[in-house]
Amino acid sequence: MPDAVAEIRDDGLFLRDCLSQRFCNQLVGAGSMSEGRIDPLEGAYQVAKGRLEVEGVDSGWVGALEVARRLLRDVDLFLVYYDLRRRGRRVRRGVRPRTLIVSYSGRRMLEVLVLSEGRPTSVRRIVEWSKAAAKDDYEPIIAVVDDYGIVTYYSARASSSLA
Repeated sequence: MPDAVAEIRDDGLFLRDCLSQRFCNQLVGAGSMSEGRIDPLEGAYQVAKGRLEVEGVDSGWVGALEVARRLLRDVDLFLVYYDLRRRGRRVRRGVRPRTLIVSYSGRRMLEVLVLSEGRPTSVRRIVEWSKAAAKDDYEPIIAVVDDYGIVTYYSARASSSLA
């Protein structure tokens, strides 16, 4: 039985019924829900875990992918979010496109850039992102999602010779 029920509207994912006040309070406390609006990444994650039911969407993994496809239009971003949450990390959306911020080992923070296999990106873009992340005091990490949905992580420190 789910802890909450939500619905997809034109402007996002919204809580319809809270069946466990503790669960709903955790979403609010983590910054994943405000004024009944649920962050799509966390919402899809909770659908995959069976804790959130979304009207008109299957439960479990298939439903999570549907929520991600419909609300994020970036399933690879969700796959990396899911992988990091499954590993017990605290994750939130980054300020730069296709990035996530990860609390890691106490005060250490990572900024993860999500790249998709077969989707070209320039070395310059990666270097600029890496420098910006390091300037903001994040450790830059690249997550590459292959065609099978497998995520591989790489450290991404820009060296002065690439600048």
